[in-house]
Amino acid sequence: MGAIASSNHQPHDAAGRHSAAGTDPRCASVLHAAPRIAMLSVHTCPLAAPGGKQTGGMNVYVRELMRQLGRRGFLVDAFTRSESAAIPHVPDTDLGPNVRVIHIVSGPETPVTRDEIWANVPAFIEGVCSFIEAEGLHYDLYHSHYWMSGHVAAELRRCHPAPIVHMFHTLGAMKDLAAGGGPSTENIDRFPTERAIMGYADTLVAATSIDMEHMVELYDADPSKIEIIPPGVDLDVFRPMPREAALAHLHRDPCERMILFVGRMDPIKGLDTLIRAMGLVVSRDPSLRENACLCVVGGDASEDLRRADAELGRLNDLAESLGLGHLVRFIGSLGQDDLRYYYNAAEVVVVPSRYESFGMVALEAMACGTPVIASDVGGLSTLIRDGRTGFLVPDGDPEALAAKLQPLLALPEIHDTLGEHGTATAEAYGWPAIAERVEALYGQVWREWHMRALGGVTVAGSEAP
Repeated sequence: MGAIASSNHQPHDAAGRHSAAGTDPRCASVLHAAPRIAMLSVHTCPLAAPGGKQTGGMNVYVRELMRQLGRRGFLVDAFTRSESAAIPHVPDTDLGPNVRVIHIVSGPETPVTRDEIWANVPAFIEGVCSFIEAEGLHYDLYHSHYWMSGHVAAELRRCHPAPIVHMFHTLGAMKDLAAGGGPSTENIDRFPTERAIMGYADTLVAATSIDMEHMVELYDADPSKIEIIPPGVDLDVFRPMPREAALAHLHRDPCERMILFVGRMDPIKGLDTLIRAMGLVVSRDPSLRENACLCVVGGDASEDLRRADAELGRLNDLAESLGLGHLVRFIGSLGQDDLRYYYNAAEVVVVPSRYESFGMVALEAMACGTPVIASDVGGLSTLIRDGRTGFLVPDGDPEALAAKLQPLLALPEIHDTLGEHGTATAEAYGWPAIAERVEALYGQVWREWHMRALGGVTVAGSEAP
């Protein structure tokens, strides 16, 4: 990236050791030096498997973006809170050269609620500052993810100035709207902090045009500061394979009719709507009781957070009350290498969320050639081409969902056609192309930041609250 010319940077390997090699030779012609990026992901570790209470598409996004930037010659350090004293604070990873994940001790080194994470953010900021000073680092740019990390970025650049690129991934105001007017489950500081970030961040990244509209309409964000760049998908991992081979790999019955849900155990994910829809489908075609299975990938049997446990119990009770206890299987969280087999084994992937800023699960399923039925909300409305790569249905409507599930299970030719179109659509979202757009954005932000600084103009946001 020619726009960023940094000094005193040495590439480091996955374990954090400095090395002389690592820059992708394809970048040599455009990179004068190795730019250093601080990726901030306070509440969830990029290395964690998606589907746990604090994990999901954002983990995948941060991890894969880091991997791609490292290949392009960037030095990327991701800062996240430590959840286990047994895990090294700078562990070995499989993310390739130039990339580190740094676990910062901030409060107890155990899984805690997001409110507890927020309460310990001052300790997190202090820990990151100590790491920066101990290693004598200078970051060319902060890329923060989620509202807590945006606040951290603002505090860090008080002492270590650099521009901020921020991506929210979800918005508190939208989550409250999706809850249907009930009491907010979001931290009281979330909305004002999100609004402040939209003021002082140099650039905001929106996953879709709808995500951008939400920022402008609900937070009065300046649209000129928003860049639309969607998440990507690893097309080497998520690719079509014969369903029979996927079922065999998973040691499942070759005659099984799998309906797949992937996501956290959270009411906003709408799994209750899917369970109710399954009750309707099975009542209309009783033969499905013999070979259908609703596989739920997500949650964590070892997780002791009360809210996640309560939601899992609620969903179990709902399935039992509808006579579906034997059809609903809770698999737990899976890594991407295992998850791809479930996508390929499934006849349909359902994303019944009440709110999604993008819809990473839908994109991964499409890349595997599996049709998607999704709620017509947020980013799903732009990602799914209704009637071509899958179907869109009103959120929270079991009857509408059942009406789309039935033909997909009954007519293989519909499944195959939708799957082929989905794979073709997903090709445009390969991670190398997405990372190239992010790199171009970094260059633009860095140039504007330094032009203002060199011109004697106060850098916007340097007075962050």
